[in-house]
Amino acid sequence: MKQAICRELINQHKKNTIQISQILYFLIKLYNIIACITNKILKKLLVLVNNFFYYYNPQITNTRILKFKIYKSAITLNCWLSMLVGISEAIRLLFLNSINLILNYSTYNLNFIKNKLTRNISNNKQNKTNIKFNQWLAGLIDGDGSFLLTKKGYASLEITMDVRDKSCLNKIKQKFGGSIKLRSGVKAVRYRLHHKKGLLDLINAVNGEIRNPVRLLQLNKICEKYNINLIQPSILTYNNGWLSGFFDSDGSIYLNLNSPQVIISVAQKNNYTLNTLLEIYGGNIHFRENLFKWIVTKRSEIINLLNYFKEYPSRSAKINRLKAINKYYELKDLKAHNSAPNSILGKAWRKFLLKWSKWEKVGK
Repeated sequence: MKQAICRELINQHKKNTIQISQILYFLIKLYNIIACITNKILKKLLVLVNNFFYYYNPQITNTRILKFKIYKSAITLNCWLSMLVGISEAIRLLFLNSINLILNYSTYNLNFIKNKLTRNISNNKQNKTNIKFNQWLAGLIDGDGSFLLTKKGYASLEITMDVRDKSCLNKIKQKFGGSIKLRSGVKAVRYRLHHKKGLLDLINAVNGEIRNPVRLLQLNKICEKYNINLIQPSILTYNNGWLSGFFDSDGSIYLNLNSPQVIISVAQKNNYTLNTLLEIYGGNIHFRENLFKWIVTKRSEIINLLNYFKEYPSRSAKINRLKAINKYYELKDLKAHNSAPNSILGKAWRKFLLKWSKWEKVGK
């Protein structure tokens, strides 16, 4: 009778072990699918595995007593798996190894997923950064740049800027090569790129982002020389770094102390690109001294532009004045510009104007 009962228990244990293994296999498959979505799933699964290991603790010895009741119709067991008698040491070790394998496999998968997601996020950020830079560069070239092709077929790019903005040209030089030289007689520096590889890399970077009609004609000649398809620009939108570069080249930011009022403007010989800015960023266009000028003076439109420059920052010395506008509005709201010169507000206003005139940072 005892032998029959033991055989029945062993058979029942085997069935339970198979069922538990199937359940664990299903949980692992389910986890591998869901782990791609959130790390929380792994934590919950680990908790479940730990709980399972706790309740089915295989510290089994023959000293434990198996409680059961014998009825006429069947044998009813009143015990947990951990209370079964007769499980060998090998089975217990196999169970432990299985749990460790599950945990290690799950951790490995999670680390692999994390690394892959991290690489993808990093690549996406890098691509987004490159796109912003290329759009900024195209705007800069549209303003202060020029694609040149000599009669002998030598192609080059030149960008001339104020000496204060040499850092802009250094950024381009670091990426594509070229040279920067101080122009004699004027406070300006010129960047020149004629090396074929660097020039081709730059063309591929800005192709499709150049918007100035004159610059497009110049670029098209070089594209024909190198058998490159010229890409026409898409419609300009608010979320595009082109304006940042265009502003760094032909833009201005100054104070009208009679108002007082902040003025942001961009000047061009034609109003083709300026009309687009008018539609997207507001402002007005005036024609003065044979130049078309896009001018923004309204506080709400200035704030809108400041939000734009937070996402697509200026890389020229103008960034210091852009960052100083909020401080200007703060002092203006406090009537600092009308305060007595020796008062605290009056001194703060004079200090602000001094830093503004020197293109220095004035704080928040």
